Amino acid sequence: MNSTIRSLKTSLRKEMRKILTEIPSEVIERESRAVAEKLVSLPSYLNSKNVSIYLSMTKGEIQTNFLIKDIFKRGKSCYVPRWTGEMMEMVRVISFEDYLSLPVNKWNIPEPSHNEEREVASNLDLIVMPGMAFDVFGNRLGHGKGYYDRYLMKIKKITKEESRDPPITVALALEAQILKERMIPTCGFDQKPDLVLSATQIIKEKSNSEN
Repeated sequence: MNSTIRSLKTSLRKEMRKILTEIPSEVIERESRAVAEKLVSLPSYLNSKNVSIYLSMTKGEIQTNFLIKDIFKRGKSCYVPRWTGEMMEMVRVISFEDYLSLPVNKWNIPEPSHNEEREVASNLDLIVMPGMAFDVFGNRLGHGKGYYDRYLMKIKKITKEESRDPPITVALALEAQILKERMIPTCGFDQKPDLVLSATQIIKEKSNSEN
């Protein structure tokens, strides 16, 4: 990533942090419920068996507790992020009670303990992911650590080697996270989700050159 792109991303993250911290909790809850209703009606969700989903922070992003409950209600297998250094893996959570019992990490996000043996995802159908900001082309700005970009690149490589389709990727967004008149600065490392869902929009991945 060149220094100009890095600087633009850093500046945008700073701007988004300020915007997101000021969103009232009732707005986040309302939009989270609307986005959850959209996701659970998608064929890619209804047909999935193995779902990876992020565990949400208390502020500044779509809350996923509604969705996690629905995943178990429908008898799907649920996998959530666990971080080690610069890498991330998806490990299985066996019940909603198991999810509620997870300890929180330094970012105040629930995360399975590294001292526990858990099944690591090997055949995901669907990955539900977060982000700080998105644009109308489906570009995503993450929090700057590159966890999801590296994970998606790894999964795409594995599925290609095994001659099978990669999992569908869906990012969830608050309305305030969608840039309507600007583009996210990107580089070749950045991975686009197949879909971005907000309370009022469904953005499909497309080339930045498309009108």
